[in-house]
Amino acid sequence: MLNSADIRRHGRVPGDSDGHLEEFVDRLFGDLPRADQRNRSREYLTGLLVTPGKKSLRRMAAAVSTSPYASQALQQFVNVSPWDWRPPRRALAEWVEERRPTLAWTLALAVAPKRGDHSAGVHRRFVPGPDRALNCQLGVGLFLSSEDACVPVDWRLVLPGRWATDTAARAAVRIPEDEHTPAEGACALDLVRVQAAGRRGVPLVVDLTQVPHEATFLADLAALGTGFVAQVPGTLLRPPNGRPGPAAAGHLVRCAAVLPGFGSGIVPGVRGRGHSRVRTCAVRLAHGTSAADRRPLGLVVEQPADGTGTPRWFVTDLTHLGPGGVLKLAGTLGRSASAVREMERDHGLLDFEGRSYPGWHHHMTLVSAAYAYRQAFGGGTRPGSELRARTRMTRAA
Repeated sequence: MLNSADIRRHGRVPGDSDGHLEEFVDRLFGDLPRADQRNRSREYLTGLLVTPGKKSLRRMAAAVSTSPYASQALQQFVNVSPWDWRPPRRALAEWVEERRPTLAWTLALAVAPKRGDHSAGVHRRFVPGPDRALNCQLGVGLFLSSEDACVPVDWRLVLPGRWATDTAARAAVRIPEDEHTPAEGACALDLVRVQAAGRRGVPLVVDLTQVPHEATFLADLAALGTGFVAQVPGTLLRPPNGRPGPAAAGHLVRCAAVLPGFGSGIVPGVRGRGHSRVRTCAVRLAHGTSAADRRPLGLVVEQPADGTGTPRWFVTDLTHLGPGGVLKLAGTLGRSASAVREMERDHGLLDFEGRSYPGWHHHMTLVSAAYAYRQAFGGGTRPGSELRARTRMTRAA
């Protein structure tokens, strides 16, 4: 069965003989003001790494402590304790950047289905993945993507409808009056703006067919100067000259001018294998009035060279990279979505027990840290592992 006695004796994840976890927790949570908060951060993070199956507070507490009050202490730490989640997230981003050169920022959604309507931000919406309406919380995550890893370093909880205006509802889930809670369409841009303030030269790669955004998102992004590659539905654009209204991307690529130095042809595939056929042209954004909006951008249409599959449309201001370089960056999009699925499956992303706004942010910070640690060191258990199999056999006996 799960070797929780070893964890309780030594404070380590099994296999962590070099003490990486202790150093990692100290790096991220060492500045929490109280010793009990620092201890609970280690226990919660360890519980996320070693508890097989559902990461309930009771199950995690049993894995890391013999105290009958451990579950209550973890609940207090994640839901009630007033620690600020932003410094640990900044420390996590710095830690990730130190280990691997950053290729791009990416954005992805985390959808947490809920039965009731009292948890912070819960609302009913159509979710693209399952293609149906769900009662859920919706989080927007910002990921650091390298050649071989993609790690979440910041989150926003979408607060639509009554959550933006109902003072009583906000107070019930402890959303501070002075807390900056951007509107649904502004969450993605707010994440990028905060991170871009201290980092330059790292482009954003985003799928605007999935991530909620305002009509002026790309114009505002261009003004930040981060550089971007955005998959678009094909209605955010207009020709570089001529009529001002939006046009379908398919029409533009047939009729608009080619952007000098930004050719078409066959490039290495970005959907797993083979090659892609690309066509390009110059476009402008359909929304926005600044000088950045009037600057020609590149539109890349990508489709597998054998003619199968649905075309994808990408807009970018990184035209100096050429179509191949743009599509290489676009290939990071799937990594962030894959990371969310792995965090749901292995790291308890959907197992938050609480309703509060601070609790959600605390939990997402700890889940992100657990995922980053496992990407780096591979500690703890995984579903289907030998350790989990032994646990099932012991229970059956």
